[in-house]
Amino acid sequence: MRKVEIRKNVIRVGSRDIRLLSGEVHYWRLNPSYWKEILARVREMGLKVVSTYVPWNYHEYKKDKFDFRGKTDPTRNLVRFLKLTRAEGFWLVIRPGPYIYSEWPNEGIPSYAYKYHRLHPKYLELAKAYITNVCQIIKPYLATRPGGHIILLQADNEIDPWPDIFGQQYGLNGKPGLFQEFIRDLYHGNLTDLNEAWGTQYASFDKAEPFIATMLNDERGTPLKGDKELKRNIDYFKFKYFYSREYAKWVIEAFRKQRIDIPIYLNLYPFFYAHDWREMQSVSDLVGIDLYPSSEFSEDKFEQRKVIDKVRYLRSVSRLPFIAEFGAGVWHNRHYESGILTPNHYRLITLSALLGGIVGWNWYMLVNRDNWYMSPINEWGRVHPELYEVFQQLVTIFNKMNPASLKKVTEIGVVFNPLQYAARTMPHNHPVLSAMDETSMDYEMYDPRFDPCDKKILFYSGNQWLEKSSQENLRKYVEKGGILVAFRSYPRKDEDFKPCSVIGFEDPASILFEFKRKFKVRLDTSLPPVEVLSSVYTFGDLKGQKIVADLGGYGKQTVGYIKKIGKGKIVHLGFEPTRDLVMEIMRAFKIPLGAYSSTRDIKTALFRRNQHHYLVVVNNGSEDKSASIYLPALNHRTGKILVKDLSRNSRDTHALERRMPFSVEIPRKDGKVFEFRRLK
Repeated sequence: MRKVEIRKNVIRVGSRDIRLLSGEVHYWRLNPSYWKEILARVREMGLKVVSTYVPWNYHEYKKDKFDFRGKTDPTRNLVRFLKLTRAEGFWLVIRPGPYIYSEWPNEGIPSYAYKYHRLHPKYLELAKAYITNVCQIIKPYLATRPGGHIILLQADNEIDPWPDIFGQQYGLNGKPGLFQEFIRDLYHGNLTDLNEAWGTQYASFDKAEPFIATMLNDERGTPLKGDKELKRNIDYFKFKYFYSREYAKWVIEAFRKQRIDIPIYLNLYPFFYAHDWREMQSVSDLVGIDLYPSSEFSEDKFEQRKVIDKVRYLRSVSRLPFIAEFGAGVWHNRHYESGILTPNHYRLITLSALLGGIVGWNWYMLVNRDNWYMSPINEWGRVHPELYEVFQQLVTIFNKMNPASLKKVTEIGVVFNPLQYAARTMPHNHPVLSAMDETSMDYEMYDPRFDPCDKKILFYSGNQWLEKSSQENLRKYVEKGGILVAFRSYPRKDEDFKPCSVIGFEDPASILFEFKRKFKVRLDTSLPPVEVLSSVYTFGDLKGQKIVADLGGYGKQTVGYIKKIGKGKIVHLGFEPTRDLVMEIMRAFKIPLGAYSSTRDIKTALFRRNQHHYLVVVNNGSEDKSASIYLPALNHRTGKILVKDLSRNSRDTHALERRMPFSVEIPRKDGKVFEFRRLK
């Protein structure tokens, strides 16, 4: 028997490494007469892996009556599809639910089971019976079996408590239930602690109810008024995290009990309202996220950066950073919101994901089906030429890059706490993230609750509250030689919203300017001053190097400081960051840079494998650009260097020792990938 495992960003089957690049094909929604023709188009695209859901409520056509062999309808013949994909030389990702969503009735759950929430004992009993039946069908085709080709199994789909549907069943209103049990355990049965934390006067844990804060761009919920309501809101999200994790543990164990011995993964929402990605990774072999960007990132001016940042954060969590569902086409109704998905759109979103550091994805849907539009292959195995060509090109780029083998060239980290995001205390347009985005420099996301940061510089992009343990980890990072930079928002409270100064930040003495004003500031006397437009915190007497600015009628004021702690430093600036200020900080502390552009709307990221470097360049602007790109990471190289445009398979040579920027034409809403190789 072969072993199937996740190793070094690939799926290893025996001694063979499989890159996780796949496309979704729903056998039961397609005429079986066209299955082979469709798979031929998939193969011609260059894909070697396909993925499919298995709908419980379609295969169980009557209570306790299952058809996986097409006896009642040819489209139910899962066994035939498994044999065909194996015969056609594909690896397979299987997604048997129990939940599949997929714009399918009852999200794939039979009506008799759908009325119970996922952790309800009755639902678990019914789901276990289904899992037993479906596993008997798929086990012979697992890649651990002779001739098997199933390399991954997805347990359930986007696990969510769904409080709008099942809230009453677990105590969000009405009778007490699972929510009250969770809160009792969270506060160790101490009602006094609960009332103090929430600012309530409950006589019993059974009376505890969640506080649901206003959602972004939504009128539901109530605006938060203070720390106690925020604490109550955060505990609600902790309950949702608990619920999702506990069900994930159960469903994965249910598959394991059926001797499913291949990696089992979970797909997650691309936000943090239902899942703590790190917790979900801890109970599974791998986690991936589902991303459906709007047409050419038209949702808002932050959409591209938000998508890339989600990929960056996923890299810090998942054993194989993977987009489990990457929008290829769109379902009916959403197409009114997303807009037309152009060839440029697919290049733009895919190269943006590669820029963020993704190492694999599953195109959903690769093949059209009911209620689905704008995929590269239709229901009869015919292609949409203008789209199909782009997908072929992207597969070629992926294979030439081999993202799983690459290392990012960046020494910059950004602090990110998912619970702050879930609790709506961290805006999408956080000033630090916006300023970093404008620099075009690449960076990694760092969750201070867990792994130590290995970057030379770390920017704090969170709220004023941060768990004490996370603050302690940031302190250790600085003591070991790191540079931690914060601006107006800096950690000064713990998870109970009590004053906490573990890291060593100083509180400001005053706040000047009701409105933003321009002034100049200098971090290093050897560098020119930088102009800033901001209101400003000023500081009184403090230890460390003072940063002073002339504020006009207010005179010279201390607007920041640099404090040495252990082998490292903290930098605290009492005003908002800008692109120029971030670049000044890099120069002042001599942080080595990988790549960046001085051209507006151009984003860059540099990767390396041995002596080869790969530059991803994306233009999210609405006009064609002649981009000037600086490559400090390659400045030490001399002689000729071969530059290949992987997007167009063209090549050129450059003499990098001239220290001139690399200039390239990038069409609007598009991108390119370049390989740099030194000529002998």
